Amino acid sequence: MDEVATQFLKLLKVPISDRYVKRLIIGHSDFPSLLSISDVYNRLGINHIVTRVEKERVHELEYPYIASLDKGRGDLLIIKDGDDLRKHQTLLTDEWGGIVLLAEPTNAIRDNENNEMYAREKSIKRNSAIIILALTGLLLIAGYYLSTLENITLALSVAGVIVGYFLFAKELGISYTAVDAFCNAGKNINCDRVLKSDITLLGVNFSDAVLAYFLFQSIIIGMSSFLPSRQIVLPILSIPGLLALPVVAFSVYYQYAVAKTWCRLCLIVDGLLIIQALVFAHGLYVGSITISISLSVLMPMGATALIVLLMVITVKAGLKHYQKLLQLGSGNRIKYNPVVFTTLLRQQKKVDEQPFDYEMQLGNPSAPIKIIMVSNLYCNPCKLEHEVIHQLVATYSGLVSVALRFVKNGKDPASVGTLLSYWFHNIYGKENESTNTANLMHDWFELWDLEKIEKKYGIKTNDTVIDKLEQQHYGWTRQVSMTPTFFVNGYELPRGYTIDDLLAMAPSLADGLEKIKVSEMTLQHAEGVPN
Repeated sequence: MDEVATQFLKLLKVPISDRYVKRLIIGHSDFPSLLSISDVYNRLGINHIVTRVEKERVHELEYPYIASLDKGRGDLLIIKDGDDLRKHQTLLTDEWGGIVLLAEPTNAIRDNENNEMYAREKSIKRNSAIIILALTGLLLIAGYYLSTLENITLALSVAGVIVGYFLFAKELGISYTAVDAFCNAGKNINCDRVLKSDITLLGVNFSDAVLAYFLFQSIIIGMSSFLPSRQIVLPILSIPGLLALPVVAFSVYYQYAVAKTWCRLCLIVDGLLIIQALVFAHGLYVGSITISISLSVLMPMGATALIVLLMVITVKAGLKHYQKLLQLGSGNRIKYNPVVFTTLLRQQKKVDEQPFDYEMQLGNPSAPIKIIMVSNLYCNPCKLEHEVIHQLVATYSGLVSVALRFVKNGKDPASVGTLLSYWFHNIYGKENESTNTANLMHDWFELWDLEKIEKKYGIKTNDTVIDKLEQQHYGWTRQVSMTPTFFVNGYELPRGYTIDDLLAMAPSLADGLEKIKVSEMTLQHAEGVPN
């Protein structure tokens, strides 16, 4: 389901991070359901509708759209165009109940974390493409100048890189249909069982070692054609090439005697290592390779080998981190369940949530989710959380309101009064109050300097009303020991939750908080009735 949801957005050319969007969908309390996708699309700011259409009018829908196969497997199906519709006509007739999701293309996503991850992934892809093109060009040029023996070794190394990548990917759970079929076809054939063993080579995982070893060889041989001392490269490579034979023997022994199953990819690696060893042995026999060690060549080659190995391990660690994020998203279904959250919420400290006479507020005051944010104007974590608060209100303006309350700051005691003064005289009670309040707070944390704020806004602070409001802030916030602190509908945000989490569960949480409100009002009424 999460895969279909991201593919659909890519089809619309929406700039999203696959990893991030999948994590949000998987972590939704209603996953797997179309509601989980709809809520995530809302969070991202993607205009869409979920509606029911008559099957006879399906050809009138604008492409592309997602059809929910709720009568069969509960799958989702992307219909890209008329040809796609005709191709899946039977499936739609049998398993589709008429529910579709349509969305509008957009170039702007209002989720900051998505935008950061998307920019990072785009940069990685661009840099990877440049590196691959550079290596390909290097190998093609190098092949022209290399000797026959060097070209054979290079070809074997490139083959090893390809097989090493499939080992690397398989261990991470990245599947390729053809590779899976090759690995699992036949009796006593099971690549996964062998790869999941705890066997390492000098402390390095087998798949990491294979990929790093052959990648290192490919780079060194490719670069050697441009070096004046290239004749020394192959003799140095022949040393680990010949020493790899005991590794091959152990690999075969382990598969036969310990795992009692064969890994075809591992056997291909063993075969490549044996062929390379024979090539090196032949070169030594005929005299085209003469074993000699030059520190001026050996040290740079050793450094290159270490860099390649660290690069492979780092990339793998990043991919494993991605998988953990997806697993974390799955675990968040419980965390983001509104019943779980509201149960924990009601166990927290309760404060007086009565609004001030003049409340500095974002969003709709009558929204079901009422947040009080206590912050320090010179607190960096507060600055970061204000960005999340603004995103939360912008995404769920009808569901969330945020009251801003400030502690007194020793660095510049006049800052709170100055800010409140401008807000009261120029923003409070006027059109676009919530938006202008958000802009004021954004400017404050952007400039983070009282003199600059006063210069930009021309603020005057001699005001009895503001003095009273300022003291009201300080009096109320004495019950808070650290900033930022958040209260949701009068209860302190439970430990283990952050304000970011509300972005994931605001729609479902709104209903839960309304039920709490009704329950508390009923209880208060019952307590007020005499026996």
